Formats: sequence, C-alpha cells, structure tokens
Amino acid sequence: MSREKDAANYAVVFFAVLSVLLLIFPASKIAHTARIVASYSLYPSLHYGARYGYFVRNVPANFVSLLETDQENRSLREKVKGLEVKLLNASAAVSENERLAQELRISRTLPWAGSWARVVNKTPSDWYGSFFISKGSDDGIEVNDTVLGMQEGRPGLAGRIFEVYPKFSKVLLITNSAASAVCSIAPSGLEALVEGKGTWLLKVNYVPEQSELAEGAEITTASGGLLFPAGVPVGKVAKVYPRESFMNFITADVTPAVDLNTLKEVFVVRRHLQQEIIPVAGAER
Repeated sequence: MSREKDAANYAVVFFAVLSVLLLIFPASKIAHTARIVASYSLYPSLHYGARYGYFVRNVPANFVSLLETDQENRSLREKVKGLEVKLLNASAAVSENERLAQELRISRTLPWAGSWARVVNKTPSDWYGSFFISKGSDDGIEVNDTVLGMQEGRPGLAGRIFEVYPKFSKVLLITNSAASAVCSIAPSGLEALVEGKGTWLLKVNYVPEQSELAEGAEITTASGGLLFPAGVPVGKVAKVYPRESFMNFITADVTPAVDLNTLKEVFVVRRHLQQEIIPVAGAER
C-alpha cells in the first residue's frame, strides 16, 4: 500500500516539475506542442475553449453589428413597402387617366349634350337599385336627366336622375325593379317594354307571340318613349322564354349594355323635360 502511495506522490511531483519546466522554457515549437498535448490530455475543455476565445472577447462588437444590420434590414423593408404602395398608386392613376381619356373621346362623339360625374356611393342593400353621383343642382343636374355608362367604347343606358341635391344626385338604375323604358328590338324595330328585375339582368315584356325574338338581338331606347332619348343601347337578349298558355305575348331576359358594378364615372344627358309631360310617360318609370 505504501509503495502505491509513494508511486502516486512521485507521479504528482513529476508532472508538477514538468509543468514548471514547460512554463519556464521559451515558447519554441517543441514547447508549444508539448503544452497543447498536455492541456488536451489533462483538460480537453480548455483546449476547445481557447479556439473560441477570440469570439468570446469580441461578443459586444459582433452584437452591435448584428443590431445595426437588423435595423438596416427593417428600414429597407419599410422603404420597399413604401415603393410598392407608390407603384400601385401610380399604376392605378395611369389606368384611371387612360379610362377617362377614352371616355372623354367617346363623349365628344355623342349626339347628346351633358357632363361627366363620378359614382360616389353605392348602397349594399340596394346594389342594383340606385347609387349617388358627385354632381347636383349646383351643376345644372335635373330630375329625369338620362344617365349613361361607357363600356368597351360604347355608351349604354345606366338609368336616370331620381333625386337632386345641391352637391350630389341619386340615380335610379335601369336594373331597379321600379325602372322601365320603352325600347326597340333590332332588326325589326319592334317596340317593347324593358324592365328592371332588381338583379344584374333586365327583362323585356309585351313582345307579340308571333314575333321572332332571338337571343343576341340588340335593344335600344325607342322614340316612342319620353324619359330617354332614342337610340341609346340598353342591352342584348340573353334568353327567350316560351309563351305561357294564358298569355298572348312572350318575355325574355336581357343583359345590360353596361356592367353597373364596374362604373366609376357616368355621363349625364341634359333632358330639360317639362314636369307636365312626365305623367304622360305612362309605362316608363
């Protein structure tokens, strides 16, 4: 037992002397290698820790650099978002300018005098019934003035002025279930009554059963009507229904000439109708 204890003491003394000698000797390649071997043999964690000493000592500088990079990235992201919004606004402005320029060119060719107005409000509960425009009595707008929309380079009947206020007006759309117009059906010129259904479609009534009403036939306002000028496109026949046994006329669905959901501006035709003749219009509303 004493021999093993003596051997252990000798070993401790030996390694202590060896360590002192390694520390005292100049930092030659042999001494440096011996130091690495000894440190790795006795304490591997110290060996690996030395490799990351540089990074540990420079943590504050690296952290600051990371924060600055993150701030720059956030700033660049905000600038990109701002540029994207500006690009969208510019694209929308270009599209609007092109649309307005086209509508202005079309209005110059119309045989009716009038002015442009913006659609400023739609009522969700009356989507196909009415909307408001940005001009009123201060701009010379009167009740029963005809309202036109533009689509694919052509005008189409949108409705008529129903209520007038100083700065804005309410338009009764042709698709309103309370709206109607005396129209002419091409190519025969047969006159019939087109009415709103409260949906995106119209319906044509009072077409004689012997008439050859075909899908795709164009319908325009007729000279027999009083509220609207003659020759305004109203729509095309979409579907013809068979005659009912108890009826002596046929009906059909009509697709409006303009999509009222896409209208941004309308052209108001000045009619200057005398109030005395409005009741004479009869079926037209």
